[in-house]
Amino acid sequence: MKETSNYIVTWFYKESAEDASFYPQMGEKGDSSLVHSIYMQIQVPFFRTFRYYNPLTKLIFFTNLQKTSLPCFLRNLFDTLQVEVVTLPYTCRPPRNWYGAWQNQFYLYDILHYMEARLKADDVMLVTDADCLCRASLDPLFTKARTEGSALYEFITDRNARINGITLPEMESLYEACYKEKPKRPLTYYGGEFVCLRGDTVRRINQTYPNLWKFNLQRSEDNLPKLNEEAHVLSLLAERLQIRNDIANGYVKRMWTSPLFNNVVPGDERLAVWHLPYEKKRGLYHLYKYLEKRNALEDEDHFWKEAKELTGIPHISVRKRIRDRITTLIIKLKNRQS
Repeated sequence: MKETSNYIVTWFYKESAEDASFYPQMGEKGDSSLVHSIYMQIQVPFFRTFRYYNPLTKLIFFTNLQKTSLPCFLRNLFDTLQVEVVTLPYTCRPPRNWYGAWQNQFYLYDILHYMEARLKADDVMLVTDADCLCRASLDPLFTKARTEGSALYEFITDRNARINGITLPEMESLYEACYKEKPKRPLTYYGGEFVCLRGDTVRRINQTYPNLWKFNLQRSEDNLPKLNEEAHVLSLLAERLQIRNDIANGYVKRMWTSPLFNNVVPGDERLAVWHLPYEKKRGLYHLYKYLEKRNALEDEDHFWKEAKELTGIPHISVRKRIRDRITTLIIKLKNRQS
């Protein structure tokens, strides 16, 4: 039997004052010390949980920073868990003033270009955001992606929704303008936070991406509607390459736990991966503190009991709301003093 490998990859790109974009979930621009510290801290629960349930999978952390410049706690963690650190420049960066938020997201395509040389055709790589917790083996996901070529997270199908500046019908118009043909079926929006691809699919994306990106840049220069972020591009590439599916929806969900919007329902806690964008400064921060005291995920049942309470999955307690309010006020105060 041919030997294959599975990879789990996440990343952090530290923005400078010159290229910083706004992070709505953080309420800060990407060059702030708060954004940097929070993103360093959430790597701890991410890699602890993903390694615990995927002991044989290769883990990689991509960043534009040198490993020696990472916090000591993170370097120690990576050495303990055998996480490879790859320092990678950002060459797929859009021009200045591209879009108000998340201009670092096109770093995904630098990662895909880098990994093409390392992936065999049947290897599988999951690229996922770091504000996630893993609570089960991802071997079934890798098996499906190896069979189908991809496992994507279909996040939005509402054709009236404006998704970071564009609707699905507008994305279809851009597809037709670029490729001189209509999509074979209506587009959906694939979340860029969870993208699982087979090695040969990565190669196909890398071959197809430059033409679409050139088209997109020209749209920007002409001051016309364009694909504003990496998931817009992914959604068009998925249609062009016919790698569309919703396989990942059985494994992950973008779980919003904000007082203003909560889409978590009972049963979500059984998913293999919890994506928790609102919890970066809240539940994930407390799980970072929890794991730093223990240096391991020692008591699995106790950890997940704490994780459910701290992140509000599947129910948000009054105690969590009070804790969150106090935590964010303390973080804000520390950030002002720094």
